[in-house]
Amino acid sequence: MPQGSRGLKAVTKAKLNYDPIEVDPEEMVWYARNSTQRLAEYSVSDAVATYFLYMKHIHGFIFALATIIPMYPDEVLRKGSGTLCEFLLMAEAYNRGIIFPNKKIEDIDKYYKGNLLDS
Repeated sequence: MPQGSRGLKAVTKAKLNYDPIEVDPEEMVWYARNSTQRLAEYSVSDAVATYFLYMKHIHGFIFALATIIPMYPDEVLRKGSGTLCEFLLMAEAYNRGIIFPNKKIEDIDKYYKGNLLDS
């Protein structure tokens, strides 16, 4: 996508060849008072665009990741790329019988000469 055109409307036009209904934000209050049907069509248009973008570009990818990484799909969506890579490496190590060390966790409390540091 070109720089500056990463909104829902631009992505939908580029990726799905679907031109969703557009409503100028300045006119939304007017539509809410005078043309609720038009405002409802706009809202449904956005929902349809979001759904089909998800189904075409994200859904399959998330489930593909969930098949190689031992996590539920909703967990795959919540984790960052570093955590996903770590889980994938651990799954591969386990499958190949490779022992890997536990993750080192630093103590949250810091001490100096036996005294707990405040900052």
